[in-house]
Amino acid sequence: MNRDIDAMILAGGRSTRFGRDKASALLRGRPLLQWVAEAVAPAVDRVIIVRAPAQPLPAIDVPLPVDIAEDEFPGLGPVAGLAAGFAAARSELVFACPCDAPLIVPALVARLAAIARETGADVVRPHIGGFPQPLVAVYRPAACLPAFRRAIESRPGGLRIVAACESLRVAEPGEDALRPFDPGLRSFRNANTPERLAEIDRLLG
Repeated sequence: MNRDIDAMILAGGRSTRFGRDKASALLRGRPLLQWVAEAVAPAVDRVIIVRAPAQPLPAIDVPLPVDIAEDEFPGLGPVAGLAAGFAAARSELVFACPCDAPLIVPALVARLAAIARETGADVVRPHIGGFPQPLVAVYRPAACLPAFRRAIESRPGGLRIVAACESLRVAEPGEDALRPFDPGLRSFRNANTPERLAEIDRLLG
């Protein structure tokens, strides 16, 4: 089925809080990157993994094409990683997520994509726990790539994702709108520390 949406998994972060490479960290014997790729696969046509230049990645196995994109601007944070993923995208939409979010629910991905199509938004960024969630969000690469590149060029020292989206059409569905598709909002739980990874292990029962 052609869903006209790619998944972009950001794997090139510095993992400062985690203390080691998160993409390769094991959850129940499998790398976090494998968990995330499996989680998004039912909702997308293709997986793009964005890594730092020459960063080693664990092998993953999903029934979809998998492409690797390298961050053109290493050290500038997730804005640069997103830009690299937009440049590699082939579909109308991209669902972006980090490599440490193993509990993403495919129905949530599909709903965010539907909101983008219904509203014409360039960015569908959930608002969860009082904060925008730009790293579990849907983007329209044709509009977002030039906007993010302009942001990087104008602020080479780094820029927040929310600021990079200022010129774009943004929809921000809240918790009530998204709970029917992800009742526990598990898609927004990440393993950015060893303690959070242990919490997710316990959640899996």
